[in-house]
Amino acid sequence: MNDKLRLASALLARGEIPYEQSKKMSNEQIIAHYEWDHYPVRKCDGGPDEAWNLVPRLIEAHRVKTATIDAPAIAKGRRIRRKWAQHRQRMEAK
Repeated sequence: MNDKLRLASALLARGEIPYEQSKKMSNEQIIAHYEWDHYPVRKCDGGPDEAWNLVPRLIEAHRVKTATIDAPAIAKGRRIRRKWAQHRQRMEAK
């Protein structure tokens, strides 16, 4: 048994691709439907490429999560850091 077969089998076990559809797909086609999401620690927050921090997600679901959860949280973190930097500058100027 090769690694692609094992990975495709594990991804199919998630139940996100219908069984009848999966029977018509190659291992490579099954794998191509997925992207690896860094979770719970986002890549931009220093999340490592380690098995405990990677979750397979269907490409569309990954895009939706990135747009609705990750991008707003990243933007909020930047706003907070910018405000803190401005606050520190004001306090040091006094």
